[in-house]
Amino acid sequence: MVRGLLVLFFFQWLGEWISLATQAPIPGPVIGMLLLLLALLIRQKVSSDLQQSSHMLVQHLSLLFLPAGVGIFFLSEQVLAQWPAIAAAMVVGTFISLLLSSWIVKSQVKSND
Repeated sequence: MVRGLLVLFFFQWLGEWISLATQAPIPGPVIGMLLLLLALLIRQKVSSDLQQSSHMLVQHLSLLFLPAGVGIFFLSEQVLAQWPAIAAAMVVGTFISLLLSSWIVKSQVKSND
């Protein structure tokens, strides 16, 4: 499991490094996640260590959102001033994720038939 965490940290570090080196507007962790996806697509296999580490992180994903929730609690004035933009982002983001999820499920059902 430690190897899996090291792989995840390596790709996050690599993404951060690329983001800083190129001054890209994309956050480093996103670049690292895309590089990890590319590596997994090329390899066509996920190691058991990486699978265990990822599963553990996903199980405790709700804990990673606590700091953001606490931050919103202390920034209530700014949140209230920006609520239309926040609400629009939430609605659009939810709609896009629903479309993407349904497309993925539909493509997986077709490939299993």
